[in-house]
Amino acid sequence: MPSFREGKIIRLKAWLEEQGESMDGAYFYSDSMNDLPLLELVEHPVATNPDQSLSELALSRGWQLIRWPAPACAAPV
Repeated sequence: MPSFREGKIIRLKAWLEEQGESMDGAYFYSDSMNDLPLLELVEHPVATNPDQSLSELALSRGWQLIRWPAPACAAPV
């Protein structure tokens, strides 16, 4: 089972069931559209240093956006 996109949801739901837990009140933080399925699943999606496409989607849906500056010691990518 892949651990990306929809595969994360399948694995998460299996783990929650094993633990007797739920997604009630859950937050999920991501910087990429690859995590869109999980962002859409939770009550509190947060786009964190999002790529352009996720940033635009988050704004259109009223999701919280967090932008952290890169540390001064970080090498440029």
